Amino acid sequence: MECSDNWKEEWWSGNKEYGATWQNTLNEVVVHYENQTLWRRVIGAKYENEDSWMIKIVTTPYGISLWRSIRALWEEVKPKFKMKVGNGNKIKFWKDEWHEKGNLETLFPDIYNLAMFQQRTIAELWTPQGWNFIFRREPNDWEVMRLAEFLNLVGNFTGLQAYEDMLWWKGNNKGEFKVHSAYRLMDQSSQQSPIWPWKQIWKCRIPHKVSCFIWLLAKEAALTQDNVMKRGITLCSRCFLCGETLETVNHLFLHCKYTRQLWRIFLSLEGISWTMPRRVTEALYSWEEAGALAKDRTRWRIIPASIWWAIWKERNSRCFEGIENSVQDVKLNCILLLCFWCNQLYSNDTASIVDVLDSI
Repeated sequence: MECSDNWKEEWWSGNKEYGATWQNTLNEVVVHYENQTLWRRVIGAKYENEDSWMIKIVTTPYGISLWRSIRALWEEVKPKFKMKVGNGNKIKFWKDEWHEKGNLETLFPDIYNLAMFQQRTIAELWTPQGWNFIFRREPNDWEVMRLAEFLNLVGNFTGLQAYEDMLWWKGNNKGEFKVHSAYRLMDQSSQQSPIWPWKQIWKCRIPHKVSCFIWLLAKEAALTQDNVMKRGITLCSRCFLCGETLETVNHLFLHCKYTRQLWRIFLSLEGISWTMPRRVTEALYSWEEAGALAKDRTRWRIIPASIWWAIWKERNSRCFEGIENSVQDVKLNCILLLCFWCNQLYSNDTASIVDVLDSI
């Protein structure tokens, strides 16, 4: 299989969402494993090859967490390839998906059970005269039609070629692995909401660490108390701001009565009557729609990030330092943060704050 020389550039251009970065990087390593490079031979010698394409599953409990993570992706990546038959030395006749109709073991399980030498490659079963199948016994009357169907399916095989067997990537017509096509395949099969707000996360003009934090909120993976408890830590979960209910991502950043006061500041400026969505992803999408008539949509998109960052800092101040600020102070911090990000400089000048708020 061939991979383009400019795969690094394709890697950056192909990823719209940084959350897919790590997994796509591992996919790239998995795909390159089939090449006969030195590192491939070293890893194959250390962990033993499972077949011609990949090593066995890594079970050692320490020292190889990186390669164990890479190897674990093979089961996800493998169905996105098909085998292109060359000399037939690598591709297993029954086990690998080399035929256009699919995996022969899956298509004909009854014939597979009849066959001997089920681990043999195509080269071992092919002769100049055709296929050389050996069965355990004579087929029964009710198996004859299935056997004829099987032989008819594999009978159109044209023979072996001079080049080596290769993996053919299903993501494009050329069969070459490209990171952007892998991203598209992953995105199609993901369980994310169909209205995933990646532009509101990664295209918003805010510090990168804040974008990463908003991405965690959208994934509901920020370390609020409910997520800490999922890691096996026992807590008496209560919202640090209102103290009325369990602390979850959606409660703390959307539904908490403390947080709602920050949202009202900006909604009242536009005269918007807004019902708070259930989840952060829905809030980002709805906020984008609500800002259709905003004077400056770039600044409008920054508002949720400034609210959530101010709330998170106040929550952590109460949790780890025992310092509790008034809601008015948190509102002021939120507005100043918005002005700072809009102007790329810190200023507590009242006129500049008014100008920024008036431009929203």
